[in-house]
Amino acid sequence: MMSLAPLAASLAFLCLAPLAAQQQEQKVSSGYPDKDILSPFRNPDEIAAPPDALFAALRTMRRIADDPAAVRTFDRDGREIIDDETWRAARSEVERIGIDAGMLAVQMRTNRNADERAIAFYAAFWCSNIDYVFNLISHIPGEPLRQTRERAYPRAIAFVQANIGRKFGDLSEDQQRAIRAEMPQIGSPAAMSRGITREPREDDLLHSVHLVPFLQLLDLDDALDQAQGLWFLKETCLVRRDLALSTLEPALPRIRQLLRSKDAKIRHEALSLFCAIADKNETQPDPADAAAVEAFAIAAGKAMFPPLRRTSDGLMWLLPSDERNALVDAAIAALGKESLGRPDRGETSSGVPFRGFRVDTVPAELAVLGIPQGAVITAINGMPIHDAKSIRAAIEEQFWVLDRSENKEGVKKPKTAATLVVEFQQGDTAKAMEYRVR
Repeated sequence: MMSLAPLAASLAFLCLAPLAAQQQEQKVSSGYPDKDILSPFRNPDEIAAPPDALFAALRTMRRIADDPAAVRTFDRDGREIIDDETWRAARSEVERIGIDAGMLAVQMRTNRNADERAIAFYAAFWCSNIDYVFNLISHIPGEPLRQTRERAYPRAIAFVQANIGRKFGDLSEDQQRAIRAEMPQIGSPAAMSRGITREPREDDLLHSVHLVPFLQLLDLDDALDQAQGLWFLKETCLVRRDLALSTLEPALPRIRQLLRSKDAKIRHEALSLFCAIADKNETQPDPADAAAVEAFAIAAGKAMFPPLRRTSDGLMWLLPSDERNALVDAAIAALGKESLGRPDRGETSSGVPFRGFRVDTVPAELAVLGIPQGAVITAINGMPIHDAKSIRAAIEEQFWVLDRSENKEGVKKPKTAATLVVEFQQGDTAKAMEYRVR
């Protein structure tokens, strides 16, 4: 049988290429380079006159709340309460007038008057709709005035801690009934347009917060901005681990880089963030031991984001890592053995014929790939498989490109990313596995 060792060597080169490129990079970003109106920092340059009566009452509330001598607490909804009669009277006036979240967003984004923007950020936490408050919280990193940001952060964290973990089952029967009454009928166009496919369940989380603007703070040069971004992310991820799962992975290289910052506060906050996502049984390192801190961060990142990741029955990611390198080494060793497989053909019990390459042996190190012993590989990326030679041709077609920029004949170069869809027959069942190399 034809040896597949050359093919395995090609795959090894491809898999190692992204890791080598990453190591050569001078600057590591947060992984979110696309900027929008929420990114640090906006340039508000318009006249956006707010409602006079409402902002007069809010200005009174904020003036009293910002006094260092003020006696403050937070209610069960995470909203700041000041023990002051004048403040309470102003709050009653605000509630009588009502707050429009859309108007506050306009003030935050466009108003060139810094004081009026600061009032809008203070007012955000008094919106009655909790989701509106979370939307306005995501505007904080884009505010250009540091003082306004720094006064908003503690109020935002208090609100996050009080609300972000709430579930449908935490609501009263009346509240649950009201939510169900407002929902479109399951299966209707309105429901499908909103992504609603079922009735709410007891453990459904009610709210979310957009963390990308806070991650983009890590791209700035100012140490305090970086530390504040890390602090907010850590506090949020402590309450909602799933938010870390959905947003943090692209930023891990940047956060690991910040572990080596010259600024002690940045190092502390970066390590605290890794502690927030680490396995609870993992022993936290001595902050003074740089090697232990780095190892802890790597382990925490891999625990939450395994580099060899099966994200569904038919999809697997192979990401740059020592684990992927070990997998490639094991593949090279296995593919050089004639006992691995052979050309085969057959038919299902219903008479459907198939032809391909039968996998006779699956080494333990390669079991993670999900191709079982006895499976017959029939196609790779749509190309029919008959033998070892066709496997190599199919994979090289996807993993290599002919570059004719330097000469007419062209030079074969590996792609930095690739996708393989392997179709195989297992008994009477046709299956497929997709592998994405990044």
